Amino acid sequence: MKRFIRYGSIVQYRNVVKDVKHSTYCVGYDEDKKEILFDRNIKLPVITVVGTEKIHGTNASVCYSNPDGFWVQSRKNIIDSHNNPEYVDGSDNAGCAFTAYENKEEWLSIINMLAKEHDIDLDKNIITIYYEWCGGNIQRYSAVSTLDKMAIIFRHFKVSPIEPQVDDAGQETFAEWVETCIVGRKGMNKNGEMVENLNFWVQDSKSGILNIMNFPIVSLEIDFNNPLLAQNKLIDLVAKMEINSPVGQALGVENNTGEGYVFTFTYKDILHKFKVKGEKHAKGSGKVTTLKPVDDVLEQAKIDFVNNVACTPSRLEQAWQECFGIDNEKDEPSRKATGAFLKFMINDTVKEESDIMATNKISLKDINSMIANVARTWFNAKLDREML
Repeated sequence: MKRFIRYGSIVQYRNVVKDVKHSTYCVGYDEDKKEILFDRNIKLPVITVVGTEKIHGTNASVCYSNPDGFWVQSRKNIIDSHNNPEYVDGSDNAGCAFTAYENKEEWLSIINMLAKEHDIDLDKNIITIYYEWCGGNIQRYSAVSTLDKMAIIFRHFKVSPIEPQVDDAGQETFAEWVETCIVGRKGMNKNGEMVENLNFWVQDSKSGILNIMNFPIVSLEIDFNNPLLAQNKLIDLVAKMEINSPVGQALGVENNTGEGYVFTFTYKDILHKFKVKGEKHAKGSGKVTTLKPVDDVLEQAKIDFVNNVACTPSRLEQAWQECFGIDNEKDEPSRKATGAFLKFMINDTVKEESDIMATNKISLKDINSMIANVARTWFNAKLDREML
């Protein structure tokens, strides 16, 4: 039986930072499996993310399994067209379903190619290929609005068991995301050179089915320990593509405003997606959330101050002795005493280093949590050694 396969939302940068932190610090559950256990001593990852241009159109997808056959979806519903002989009436999405059924054989060829490449059993699984249905009159202020309607496939497609399993939050479990890529094909690269092991991103350009990975892409390394340092770089990448959409330019349309980028990466077997949109496109598209510039000089100054001034080995040891030394009869070193240790670290930093803070225009509010994070990690490691 055909069923709707959900795409999910593309979050903002701040949301994906929270998700990565949660995924890193979460180490399991307690014995009763009721409370999540966190270890905030774990260092956060440094990850390279890949950005593809966000095309302004409408979200769509095609689905297939051997038992259920072929069907087409909008973002929220299964859609149909009079071109589909299985139905008398139905809905369409700016001609999306009609064109998908018209190119059904081409879509099935792509689906079977991906199934063979990634060893997917279509008797037991549904393949869903998501794409942006764009061009023509689908959206205004689009880099491809003057071109014929087309389907631009996303970097990843979804594999879902035919028998769905859903968690308490309504999310499908055991579904996985796979790249729309065939590995190791002989072909010509972007420089016109013949390459033996070229990654081929599936498409059928004759049928107006393209792949976003065959257009210019960008990449960026993000240190999730200091995610604000990447924020200006993300803004700069979008500002450059706003001047002239790389996708529009590749399709022969110059000086079109690009909307932004969708960045993707996989961490702990979970696909993460976040979007960064530009100011120029936002002016013609209503209310759009954009990233705000960061004073990266100040941000680096804060990091340097915390690591090299506030949380030096000598101050950390001094805080330990003040809180738990031989002259202190009140507190014993334990997890419960973490707060007293952090309080000393912050107060002593303000007392001794306020002149440096003033010179660098750093306020306590700027560094309070940063000092606490570094000091807590040191404190827990020290406590573990003392308890051996």
